[in-house]
Amino acid sequence: MGAEQSRVSLPKRVLITGVHTGVGHALADYYLQQGSQVWGISRSRPEDLSKHPAFDFLSLDLTDHDRVGPEIKHWLHEVDHFDFVLLNAGILGSFGDLREADLDEMKQVMELNLWANKSVVDALDAAVDRIQQMVFMSSGASVNGNRGWRGYALSKAALNMMAMLYAAELTGTHCSAFAPGIVETTMQDQLQSFPQDERFPSLEALRSKRNTSAMPTPGEAAPKLAAAMAMIPDAAPSGEFLDIRHPPLSTVLDEATV
Repeated sequence: MGAEQSRVSLPKRVLITGVHTGVGHALADYYLQQGSQVWGISRSRPEDLSKHPAFDFLSLDLTDHDRVGPEIKHWLHEVDHFDFVLLNAGILGSFGDLREADLDEMKQVMELNLWANKSVVDALDAAVDRIQQMVFMSSGASVNGNRGWRGYALSKAALNMMAMLYAAELTGTHCSAFAPGIVETTMQDQLQSFPQDERFPSLEALRSKRNTSAMPTPGEAAPKLAAAMAMIPDAAPSGEFLDIRHPPLSTVLDEATV
């Protein structure tokens, strides 16, 4: 067991959106390995996770807002609380200058990265009595203003504010926006597919990190991400944006991994 686990207690009842692949899948798997009960939502079923007796799955398109509330209410009719909710589902969208972006495509990014999270939060608020901690999966792109990140950066910046607004409303729940750092996911595959362009130095920086320890796989990152998110309620007031690469959470990056 890594040193970060000696300082934090992992949640026992966990709900995660976007569990089919990537960070959401890896975290769901990690929590299950650590003895947590996990509820997962995505459009496609993660067959490996579904074999675990402590995993409960709902197939749902989170941008179908009219269905989200009724489906979640029915699914969770015997659940009274969660220790931890991770709003993880999201997409990158296109990359390039904002002035060249297609507005309809950017609206699609906002639908999943922002408004779907409102639908889920409101559905959970109506369906269960208590949620101890809720994390909105954000990104460094939400605050750094690097050229090229257009719809993704806008959606994540708005998500940070959504976490702050819900923190003021859901006073019994610790809410935060969390940037997980650079992780090797299908989003990185998409970013790597864009041609080299001197206008976008942040894209070149990502290319240089691929296949190095600076860009871990989701499975490698999951223990540290879980430890960092467990630290948040004691590290910052509800409503804050935190990045795993910066204090107070960056200490987990120096610890051994489970």
